[in-house]
Amino acid sequence: MLKIITFILFLFVALIAAADINYIMALKSPVTDKTYKEARADVESAGGKVTYEFRAAFKAVLVSLPSEHVSTLSSKPYVEFMEEDKSVHIA
Repeated sequence: MLKIITFILFLFVALIAAADINYIMALKSPVTDKTYKEARADVESAGGKVTYEFRAAFKAVLVSLPSEHVSTLSSKPYVEFMEEDKSVHIA
């Protein structure tokens, strides 16, 4: 019984570790269609996916990505910053 519980716990931890995390990737101006295409291609080649493109006042993409690729993508010349997508609460 202990072995089964240990196995289930190990499997659960492995699934959590492998899960992608949502990040906001803000893009440096000027932003063109080519910038969005390049960002999408780089995210997909890193094993992630672009889930939304912000094209109005805020130029960014929402990406789902393994955390180990964030620093590589953050250093791309078209990236202003990347941060984990979280809820913000104002008290």
